[in-house]
Amino acid sequence: MFILDWKSFFIKNVNEFIKLKKIQEEIFLLDKEIPEQVFQKEFSNYRFEQFDNLMSEEFWATICKLAEWSKDDYVTFAVLSPHPMDYYYKEFGYFNWLELPMNLSGDDYLNILNEGPQNYEADSIINNSTIITLFSPSKKWGIWADRDYEINVIAFNDNDLNIDAVLDTKVWLSAENEAVQEWMSYTFRPDFKVPYSISNKLIMNYAKNK
Repeated sequence: MFILDWKSFFIKNVNEFIKLKKIQEEIFLLDKEIPEQVFQKEFSNYRFEQFDNLMSEEFWATICKLAEWSKDDYVTFAVLSPHPMDYYYKEFGYFNWLELPMNLSGDDYLNILNEGPQNYEADSIINNSTIITLFSPSKKWGIWADRDYEINVIAFNDNDLNIDAVLDTKVWLSAENEAVQEWMSYTFRPDFKVPYSISNKLIMNYAKNK
């Protein structure tokens, strides 16, 4: 029985990392963080879901549907924090970035996210990642995930998109939906109330009709 080498999906070559980072920079504003606008101006149709879903076997089906729509053979899963170069590459000799082909299964996806450096399993992506981006090489869509705020936000480079044909809009919600604030509220202990300055900025930047 053939067993996949989970580490083979991680980016090891610096030039490959630089090439993917250039694509990333055409989708995201890497000097910003939620609740600021983190997408380039060409992107819209924002929708949100819970962060933990990203780290589940079931989420692979969402990625596959997006890749089918954008006609991509692979997607990039790129951790921003901890820093891919200053921390991860420096410590372990490879990046906490993945190039994932679409012929993987949901179980494969989860196993890869659980794969940590030897003797440093706590540095696996599933255990040690705060801000993550997922994106297509065609630059038609991108996902920004923030563990601290407990949310993922997706955007598309297609103003005419029928979003219901690409996403389950019972799961992916608009910024104005009260459930998004509820997901974020777990960060704000002890009263579990999102400060108005944050909730208002999020809605201003990601309102459904923007």
